[in-house]
Amino acid sequence: MIKWNIQLVSGIILLAFFVLVGLFGSYIAPYPPDYKVKVGYMETDNGTEFVAPPLAPSKEFPLGTDKWGKDILSLILHGAKYTVFTVLIVAAVRLLAGGIAGVFGGLAASGKKRGKQGRITLLTSIPPVILIYFIMLGININPSLSSFALIFIQGVLMAALGVPGVYNVVYSKTAEIKENLYIMASVTLGANKGHLLKKHIWPILKGDFIILYLNETIQVLHLMGQLAIFNLFFGGTEFQPDFSIYLSMTNEWSGLIGQSRSFLSYSQWILIYPLIAFILFLLSFYLISQGLSQQSRKSHRKNTYI
Repeated sequence: MIKWNIQLVSGIILLAFFVLVGLFGSYIAPYPPDYKVKVGYMETDNGTEFVAPPLAPSKEFPLGTDKWGKDILSLILHGAKYTVFTVLIVAAVRLLAGGIAGVFGGLAASGKKRGKQGRITLLTSIPPVILIYFIMLGININPSLSSFALIFIQGVLMAALGVPGVYNVVYSKTAEIKENLYIMASVTLGANKGHLLKKHIWPILKGDFIILYLNETIQVLHLMGQLAIFNLFFGGTEFQPDFSIYLSMTNEWSGLIGQSRSFLSYSQWILIYPLIAFILFLLSFYLISQGLSQQSRKSHRKNTYI
């Protein structure tokens, strides 16, 4: 009888759903991102009524509208591509850059040099949110640059600041694997670094790389959420001084949450639905990571490595 890995299967299905939403969300959204409900009298189930946003969830607006009359469902669908693919791409860049450097650094280091070369502490000791905040503060609010340029700059910063952490993890793991007796025996018999990497190190590391990638996606999502608390929304922040409000220019999900956090005590749907989308997206990576870890533990119990 086949035993399903429920966490892994659930996570993959959930992540696949969000990728599809990211790809096609803008095409299936009921309204364009700049659509606003007009204030006035409208025919409703209760007859003719005076309507003014924010509107509660209804047949016309399944998730309701915000206080400017924008459809919440449409905003979530339009902003999905910025949230989903930013996380996937930034995490991939972190893993590739830090992972490759960590593997070759671990292979090259030996003895006393290993401890010194395996640590990059300058960038890892400072929270990335602080560095990005001060770099982006002057160019992200009411920007003169395009949203694409801001996405590129912030994406590069988030990727670069995550590389040292990935490097340290991969470096340490590679150095640990090199201590195995069978690898030392291979070196004694004349195996070069390419052979060690292909035949011994990579088969062990590849599972860790997948889990590390998933952990990096979670870290990127956390970072986007932290920046949104300070009104630095991914792709640009529009500040309206007359009302003292900050609005996301791309409608990415952390921005929708950040701009709506004042609605916690009333019209809660404005905050709750973007928050649910963000949490479920985060949950998909957590489920996959936990499922793979569970599968790896079962595999290690069945196989003995010498």
